[in-house]
Amino acid sequence: MKKRYILILSLILAIVSISAVSAGLFGSGDNDKLKVEDLKISDEGYGSYDVTCKLESPKEYDYLEMIVVFYDDSGSIIEKSPLVWNMLDVPKDQSIKVSGNAYIAGDDSPAKADVFFVDDSLNTDLNKAVYNETIKM
Repeated sequence: MKKRYILILSLILAIVSISAVSAGLFGSGDNDKLKVEDLKISDEGYGSYDVTCKLESPKEYDYLEMIVVFYDDSGSIIEKSPLVWNMLDVPKDQSIKVSGNAYIAGDDSPAKADVFFVDDSLNTDLNKAVYNETIKM
């Protein structure tokens, strides 16, 4: 009788373990993040900046948008450049070449920029960005 309980308990533990692994409970979580490579911001002159990168998404998105925030040497915001790039129906596991333009009004030269990707065109709360990276200029 005791062997029977041990066998049943072992079987239940095996099923729970397999289910947990299948559900990704023991996964790293990094597999859910956007993969952004070769992120570059190039000064094109007259306050225009070319922003490029390669993007790969681990899941499908209905919408993605890139926003760039420029800062001066003291860390103060110079400009927030929304809608630098956007795309509808972002496919899963495909390499996408991203290219867009960000703009700064005035004569300030940025020291750094934060690049954000958001997945909702109506809610561009940068705290809810699906990806962000800081680039030194």
